[in-house]
Amino acid sequence: MKNEILDDIFNDKLRDQLEENEVVIWEGKPRFNNYNRFITAGFMFFFIGVNLINSTTQNQHWLTAIIVVALIFSVIQLFFRQKKTRYLVTNSRVIFQLPKKRKTQIHSLFLNQIEDVIVEKGRNKNGTITLTLKKSFKTEIKTIDLEKNVSRKYPTLELIENVDEVGNYIQQAIEGKL
Repeated sequence: MKNEILDDIFNDKLRDQLEENEVVIWEGKPRFNNYNRFITAGFMFFFIGVNLINSTTQNQHWLTAIIVVALIFSVIQLFFRQKKTRYLVTNSRVIFQLPKKRKTQIHSLFLNQIEDVIVEKGRNKNGTITLTLKKSFKTEIKTIDLEKNVSRKYPTLELIENVDEVGNYIQQAIEGKL
């Protein structure tokens, strides 16, 4: 009862996409853990330090300024993508909310289109779930590897906590067991 009241009050674009008999199995978003943040910060400081030393020996301080701004912009963009990305797994499809410029786009991938669910474990039970499609289906869902900031070939759920559990939910939904 308590959850039903909260569901009535809290309504958003992603949940507005649900059909009448569609049941939410799992809802989540990418989560950067402390390891990811440490690696990102370490890379930034190393790269800025190397460029700072290089530019001072060649008196090209403008180059360091441009590189620092570009690096900070790319990290901000990465965290913006992480914040705007959400996933919803239902009994009939996987719904993606993905950032597109300053807005978000919502895409659906029906379970009968999915050939395989590939779970890639990272650290601390986090990981990525790749959804390969059956040969007869194509999708325009473009997901990005949030750790490397590159496009993926297949739709993915990135930096998911308890990735094995979520992958199992999707597999069971495909098999009609949920």
